[in-house]
Amino acid sequence: MSSSNEGGESDLHLEHRTLLEAVRTLVSTLDLNTVLDRLLYLSHEMLAFDYCTILLIGKDGKSLEVAARYGYSDSMIDRTDFAMGAGVTGQVARTGQAVIVPDVSKNGQYMPGLRGAKSEMVVPLVFGGKVLGVFDVQSPNLDAFTDRDKEFLGVLAAVASIAITNAKAHAEAIRNHEEVSRRRELEHDLEFARTIQERLLPGADPVLPGYEIAGMNLPSETISGDYFDYIELPQGHLGIAVADVSGKGVAAALLAASLQGTLRSHVENLYSIATILERANNSLCRSTRADNYATLFYGVLDPGGALTYVNAGHNPPILLRAGDTVERLSEGGTVLGMFPKQKYAEGRVDLWPGDYLIVFTDGLPDATREDEAFGDQRIVDTALKARGAPARLMASLLITEADSFAGSGTAVDDMTVVVARRLGEPRKAR
Repeated sequence: MSSSNEGGESDLHLEHRTLLEAVRTLVSTLDLNTVLDRLLYLSHEMLAFDYCTILLIGKDGKSLEVAARYGYSDSMIDRTDFAMGAGVTGQVARTGQAVIVPDVSKNGQYMPGLRGAKSEMVVPLVFGGKVLGVFDVQSPNLDAFTDRDKEFLGVLAAVASIAITNAKAHAEAIRNHEEVSRRRELEHDLEFARTIQERLLPGADPVLPGYEIAGMNLPSETISGDYFDYIELPQGHLGIAVADVSGKGVAAALLAASLQGTLRSHVENLYSIATILERANNSLCRSTRADNYATLFYGVLDPGGALTYVNAGHNPPILLRAGDTVERLSEGGTVLGMFPKQKYAEGRVDLWPGDYLIVFTDGLPDATREDEAFGDQRIVDTALKARGAPARLMASLLITEADSFAGSGTAVDDMTVVVARRLGEPRKAR
């Protein structure tokens, strides 16, 4: 700056004008990057520096992060380790005291790295007695900065600190608002999915002469796509569907609803259950993505005890005979919704008095404790111990045992069980 009175008055006028413009422009925005860019521009207008960095203290309270810069290359910034207490910038960040270094070659704290820099001035960014960061300017000339420059940059830094604090608070408020909005949206989606899932489940046990039939669903905290359904058919027959669709949340619940609607629509017009599942599979393949699929067990009980079924990639249901023998019902084909034009085979078994048909989703055997799964064998063991129990009690015991096995915490998947018990006195011999 000029030392003449006229020059001094001119410089003082420029300082005042620059500071007034700084106050006006820095506090007129709540965007941090805009604040920093304007700070660089205003200080450069006054000091005409060659190199400048604005460093802000990181969340860890130990590092200094480059928030804005002028004249520095990316490679120079990348290879410089800025930290509290390290170098002139780190020292100012630690002490909160501005520093002028007339000759960086004679300063033991200066960190070499900026080629051609010979003098440096660093002022702290302080708000409420707390150092936010530092404003560092360097020059290729010796003794390039004066106390007057330091005073001017200090005032500018004080104004900038207010703007930086406001901008950070605004950004944090936006993040908090967005987080609350996302949480509310997630809660709404989960509630919507739960509502869909609840509507997929029967309101009461079906009535079919010669049988007790009961189904239960224990939802996990995260909504999946389990569902079971009873479909009344002509001549006293009853369709039983148990399905588990891929995914979680609203998407899974909607896919389950789509599967239920598709299955019911085909059941009304077709008799062959293999054909019903072929049509349902083709419908899902057309209406869903390739990574959306469902496993399904669908069986039809008749009053005489015959069960005709198709297993489309589902956990094989257990047929527990009165004589304690166990059969697995696996006849069918692959999952629904992934491969169009699939063919499915029908299976057929007879249920005799005292037999239990136990259909379940994978949440039951997959219930896990310390990397050990509940597994199919524990399902069989639990059912054997509960032999003679009503269908609803059998279903309840199976879910309770699996849930207790997993212990406290959130279940990773829903547990769904449907039990059909053939009534009457068990035959002594088949």
